[in-house]
Amino acid sequence: ITDGGSQPMKSHCGRFVIIFNGEIYNFNELKIELELDTSIFWRGHSDTEVLIECIAQWGLNTTLSKLNGMFSFALFDRVKNNLTLARDRFGEKPLYIYSSLNSFAFSSELKPIELFTNSLTINESAVQAQLQYSYIPAPYSIYNEVFKLLPGHFVEIDLVSYTKVSLDNIKPYWEVREAVQKGLAMRRNFKCLGDAIEETEKVLLKSVKQRMISDVPIGAFLSGGIDSTCITALMQENASNPIKTFSIGFNDDNYNEAHHAKEVANILGTEHNEMYLCPNDMLEFVPKLADIYDEPFADSSQLPTLMVSKFAREQVTVALTGDAGDEVFSGYNRYLHGPKLVNSYSKYPQALRSCIGSTVQSISPLTYNKFAVALSKLIPKLKRYKRVGDNIHKLAGVIDFIDEKDLYKKLIIAWPDSAMSDEVIDISTDIQEAFNFEGISLAERMMWQDTIGYMQNDILTKVDRASMASSLETRVPFLDNDVYQHSWALPLEFKIHNGLTKYPLRKLISKYIPNHIMNRPKSGFGVPIDSWLRKELKGWGEELLSTQSLAKSGLFQIKMIQELWNKHQSGSINAQYALWNVLMFQQWLTREK
Repeated sequence: ITDGGSQPMKSHCGRFVIIFNGEIYNFNELKIELELDTSIFWRGHSDTEVLIECIAQWGLNTTLSKLNGMFSFALFDRVKNNLTLARDRFGEKPLYIYSSLNSFAFSSELKPIELFTNSLTINESAVQAQLQYSYIPAPYSIYNEVFKLLPGHFVEIDLVSYTKVSLDNIKPYWEVREAVQKGLAMRRNFKCLGDAIEETEKVLLKSVKQRMISDVPIGAFLSGGIDSTCITALMQENASNPIKTFSIGFNDDNYNEAHHAKEVANILGTEHNEMYLCPNDMLEFVPKLADIYDEPFADSSQLPTLMVSKFAREQVTVALTGDAGDEVFSGYNRYLHGPKLVNSYSKYPQALRSCIGSTVQSISPLTYNKFAVALSKLIPKLKRYKRVGDNIHKLAGVIDFIDEKDLYKKLIIAWPDSAMSDEVIDISTDIQEAFNFEGISLAERMMWQDTIGYMQNDILTKVDRASMASSLETRVPFLDNDVYQHSWALPLEFKIHNGLTKYPLRKLISKYIPNHIMNRPKSGFGVPIDSWLRKELKGWGEELLSTQSLAKSGLFQIKMIQELWNKHQSGSINAQYALWNVLMFQQWLTREK
């Protein structure tokens, strides 16, 4: 860091001092706008300096409304003698806050707070949420005494008359509801699909260009899917030389996407790098997960994300990703199939649907997979579909939904029944606002909810912690302010068109990649945890799920968890997600501090 960008940084007027973590992508635009109002002798070229001078000139609220970036910061006002903590709109950067009657602490990690105080106690409701959703939703943390500042929020702490800081003190400066309302009002501007696609390319290209500004080596994660391909194509279009791309592969056809990434990279002309992993490559990272993620976190794709981050860091310092493309441009299968499920099954009694679901689930996923393989010899198109048995079991497990909200919850939770020994308060992300909002469809309600739930607490947490563990900075073009606002201005029938999700992105990509390469079933960035838990990770899992180990916290219904483990081992069900959630908590609990 140069002297011009060193922190803590003082404003020119001397009133403000800031500690800043992240990137402001529109800082050059803000700098030009600021220079229209005042004359400033800039000490350096950092976005931190622009940020603090904007606050000094325009005030905090106006500045926050103008920022386009990922950040968390602490701002000390010497005149008011108060401290303001703020976090970016979508929560790309973390911020934990501890507060008692006598003191407070804040950090982008939990570890310093654990050192600061020894009075932390486990939040049992947070454990229940983590078992269900794989993450602990903001504003909660694993500790009762610590909360996460919500994305798009700030909190002011008066240092003169300090009182304990609570969730009641935090204030929003931006909310998803804003984007939804503005988007609905702007939809009349898009009367034809062609205009929508053209504008999508325009805002995305601007976002990518801003995130490519760097004085260190830059590259991209490339899985070969729609989102990462779109970002990579726009990067290469904007680059004078081949950009570096990175992908991870597995010697398991049910999970491997590396060959698609390589094909895409060859067509785009990137300098492609790929690494094929065997279970042992991943397993060395498993014991480190609790330290990397600070609190229990159980999205199993954290493992390949860690590996691709480490792999990319050998050559670059910054990487652009395709994360959030699903939430922004309607990519998840639930957006396509959820409304169909409601229309098709609501007319039948719930008891009948429940009975059918149980019958379908009485046959193991492995049996369905074998049947699908046999059938694919007669119908070759079926070879495109992976993990058929798991998908059949998932469908059977959700068709007894009560209403739209219940269907959504069933689609996203790993533990339908509580595995906790005592009853706890449900702190899962409130879905009332999104599902009670008038004027949008079920798919759009899911998109809204995924933005403030799954995307913020899972996807962004996974990528930020994994990349930071390798000192790699990741940037997410789909979470640009203008891109997100634009997505809500597009009618849903433009985003899901003729049965195809993310249609504007598909059309954009078709300028660079032939359609037949991209038109394949959606596949997430998964790993074969199901088979690992039966083989390579079996001993590790049995130790963490032993009666003695599970009894340590006193939180769980031990028999229920162990029965699930045994069913998974037998192959009668695939309980990888539910078991991984428990295992990640157990690993966190038993880690060495």
